[in-house]
Amino acid sequence: MLRLEVIDFIDQSNQSLVARVPESGTAAIQYGAQLIVQQNQEAVFFRDGRAMDHFGPGRYTLTTANIPIISQILTIPWQKSPFQACVYFVGKQTFLDQRWGTRQPLTLRDKDFGMVRLRGFGKFAYRVVDASVLINSVVGTQGRFTTEEISGYLRDIIVSSLSDLLATSGIPLLDLPAKFDEISAAARVKLSSEFTQYGLELLQFMVSNISPPEEVQKAIDARSSMAAVGDLRSYTIFQAANGMAAAGQNPGAGAGLGLGMGMLLPNVVQQAFNQPPAPVPATAVVAGTSPSQSATLDFSNLQPAKGSITPKQLIESLAKQSNWQISENNEVMELTIPLGSLRRQKIFAEFYKKDSDGHALISFWTGCGSVNQSNAMSLLRYNDQLIHGAFAVRQTGDGEQLVLRANLLADTVDALEITRTVSAIAWQADQVEQQLSGVNDVH
Repeated sequence: MLRLEVIDFIDQSNQSLVARVPESGTAAIQYGAQLIVQQNQEAVFFRDGRAMDHFGPGRYTLTTANIPIISQILTIPWQKSPFQACVYFVGKQTFLDQRWGTRQPLTLRDKDFGMVRLRGFGKFAYRVVDASVLINSVVGTQGRFTTEEISGYLRDIIVSSLSDLLATSGIPLLDLPAKFDEISAAARVKLSSEFTQYGLELLQFMVSNISPPEEVQKAIDARSSMAAVGDLRSYTIFQAANGMAAAGQNPGAGAGLGLGMGMLLPNVVQQAFNQPPAPVPATAVVAGTSPSQSATLDFSNLQPAKGSITPKQLIESLAKQSNWQISENNEVMELTIPLGSLRRQKIFAEFYKKDSDGHALISFWTGCGSVNQSNAMSLLRYNDQLIHGAFAVRQTGDGEQLVLRANLLADTVDALEITRTVSAIAWQADQVEQQLSGVNDVH
């Protein structure tokens, strides 16, 4: 027969809400047994299935109907004393760092994105304020009840209340991060009555994050990127230029890989600019600018009646809008195209050449370094892939020089064609020069 003379409970995990002594059920607690309650506990003494008394921290002497001599006589027909008792120890400390989170995304209506699915995460803290209510409504006859066992149910209460709160608040998805404190305060007030039903008090409630699922975040990222870029054509050119630059920074790839990446830009530019023109002024990326800094070129202002503007004047107008430095010597115009904070490329425009039929040409060319016969076959192969320009050898005062050149008909040229041609050959030539000659300084 189990008889208790010293009754106490030490919570090693600090996560026990309620623990019963004895854990297996009840026992014959002896007259004069010592009850020891720790500083962060409350003890509830049960006898005959009812809560008889509550004890705060300290040491107490218990008196029961189990007087030793009488209990031995009464035990004969029942094999054990009919006067059974037990003690429930209730943790009164604050249970911190309790985590909550949505198992499934919450579907809400948003004014900007329509129907959205949101996930929420955060923490909360609570404590026991009414031990009897907790034991009778939650614990029942269990010998031990921990925060882990009740956390699942509390999380469901939190998610349900938070869903209702977010749905009725009307806060747009993009404004949620600025409202976390207000949402947390409102949720705490709304949840307090729910916790009180179980003898608990919600002390703190924090919203750490409310965000859409990964696929929705990617869509938002794409939308914000396009807003920064301004239009699809500019974004396409910038992405292609970044890919070329990354390849150019890998010396182990050799001329083939880096140069091959450089040749992709004209195709991308061509595809981007082949889209139907928008009714608003077009936007183009000027070489050397990022998408967020892309210059807006109003090509409508550069397309007056035929014959009222010369190709030179057209290029001069483009240079002003595109931050190109320009200088002129007779029939040759020199354009300095910025390619970044430290690099720039010189493009020469010549106006004195004609094709075999006598049509005037604008001839753009830029140097790519000295001629190296070992690279001749590679350059010829890349010529076959180019949309804008072709590699050639040009005789200069310093000898033969490898150049990238492109010819445009002066009679039919427009601002858009000049912009994409100049930008394309500037980027291509810069990457080729770095690959073939290893030049990394400003030129």
